[in-house]
Amino acid sequence: MAFFVVPAKTEYFGKSFFRCLEILSPRCIFAAKEREKMAYRIEDMKHPPHCLFCGCVLPSGRPDRKFCSRVCKNRWHNRVKHPSREQVERRVMRVLSRNHVILEKLLRLGIHQIDRLTLLELGYHPDYVTSYRKTGVHHQYTCFDIRYELTPTRIKNIVRTVLEDDADKMEPEEEYAV
Repeated sequence: MAFFVVPAKTEYFGKSFFRCLEILSPRCIFAAKEREKMAYRIEDMKHPPHCLFCGCVLPSGRPDRKFCSRVCKNRWHNRVKHPSREQVERRVMRVLSRNHVILEKLLRLGIHQIDRLTLLELGYHPDYVTSYRKTGVHHQYTCFDIRYELTPTRIKNIVRTVLEDDADKMEPEEEYAV
C-alpha cells in the first residue's frame, strides 16, 4: 500500500492530485528505480571493464567478470601468491631502511640503550638485519653501519661503526713535535 500526499490547495480530482498519485504509486516507484539502473548501465557502457592482468577490454559475458581468459586469471593469482624477486627486495630494503632511520634517530638523541618493547612501538622490526655475529655470550646485530647487542628485554650498545670506505677517506692524524 502506497502513502499518497495530496497538495493543500488542489481540487481532489484535479490534475495535480493525479500527478501525486502517479508519482507515489508502487508501479511508478519501481519504474523510477529501473530508470536509475538503466542510467548506471549506460554509464558503465561508456567505460567498459578491463582485465585485471593484461588490461584488455573484457568480452561480453557475466557483468562481474574480472579476467578475459583463464590464462590471465591464473597468471594474476600466481603473481599475487608468489611476488617477484624485485617486489621482495623492495619490501626488505624498505624495512631495513626504516630500521636504520630509527637507530640513527636514537644515536642522534644520544640513546645507546632502549627497551625492546619501546623499540617495537617505534616501528622497528628486529628480524631484519644486515649481519649477525655471536661474540661469547653476546649477539651482535648490524643494520648497515649501526651495530647493537640484543638481549631478551633490551637493545644495548648502539654504536655507529666506521666503514672501510669511510676510513680510507679520513686524513691520517699528523704527529706534532713537541
